Amino acid sequence: MNEMLGLGDTDADSRWIGVRRHQIVLVIVGIGLVGDWLFRVHGSLLEVIVGGALLACAAPFYDGLTLGAFLMVGLQFCSRSRWTTVAIDRQGESLILSARARAVVQGFELLHRGRLDLSGGDVQIAHGLASFADGLATSESSRHVSLHVRSSGGGARTLLSLPDAIVPPDGWLANNGLVFDVVGTAAGRPKWLLERWNYVRTPSGPVRVLRIRDFTAVSSGQAMLEKLQHATSEITVSLHLDVIAGSRARRVTERAVHRHRSDGATSLAAGFRRTALVNRSLERLGQREALVASGRSLLRVAVFATVRAPSRAELQPRVDEVLRAAHESGLRCERGVGRQSAWYCHQMPGGPGW
Repeated sequence: MNEMLGLGDTDADSRWIGVRRHQIVLVIVGIGLVGDWLFRVHGSLLEVIVGGALLACAAPFYDGLTLGAFLMVGLQFCSRSRWTTVAIDRQGESLILSARARAVVQGFELLHRGRLDLSGGDVQIAHGLASFADGLATSESSRHVSLHVRSSGGGARTLLSLPDAIVPPDGWLANNGLVFDVVGTAAGRPKWLLERWNYVRTPSGPVRVLRIRDFTAVSSGQAMLEKLQHATSEITVSLHLDVIAGSRARRVTERAVHRHRSDGATSLAAGFRRTALVNRSLERLGQREALVASGRSLLRVAVFATVRAPSRAELQPRVDEVLRAAHESGLRCERGVGRQSAWYCHQMPGGPGW
């Protein structure tokens, strides 16, 4: 779908006239409280303090978060346990991953045959995965698929994680052992994670998980994640795909187009000009609806970069290299402060709790 649509802004945050909806609520309530204090005789001072605080919480603050959202992340971080267990158990030909939630997966390794970029094999593999996702979309329920490229000093290996009883595309060999390598734990032995503000402490050393949020600045035809894979010697780039069932996908795309057009009509009636970005978003939504109606799959996508190091002193320089590579590739990278434990579990094969 990227060949026709182009990758754009994330759909995770609903926006109206370019503003997130929770920001609109905070601004309206804040202005209402401050205005009521201004025009009411003997208004309460508490009213203006609360109104000013709500207005401040609506302001952008850090890492794509508003001040209110950042404070909420900090409150959740302080109130929950710092410890999380990760365990893998065998179940026949499948594996059960337990990490905040439970996922049953099968692992398959890509059979590399020489230089893919010279043979054209990478294009064939990409089209094979796209056709595979289209086939999964015909089922009655959503399916979670993840692709992990594990880079280390000895080279790179590619893992495809699929739900139980799903047959992989051509070119992939069953290898559950690679799942253990990607997760970094052995079967039946729970691994304890200690969450810190901006990293996770594992038995093998500290780990930092970053999330790729925005692809709008990526040049057409550019390999988006290539620089990330070569940014540092110890990194795992994970691409998670939630393949939405066909019947639900059609309803989702139809509602998205209707909501976007309604918001556009409302903003025009309020006197706001429709920007080029809004027009482009509506065009992309219309193309997406047409593709889904013709049988193509609708995907929820998440991309994580997991950086490992033997010590904290070595971790930060590696993270800086990854952030620099993401910037040079036109990607916006979120640092995930206060959410490292959850992101660590989400980037694992099968995406437990994703």
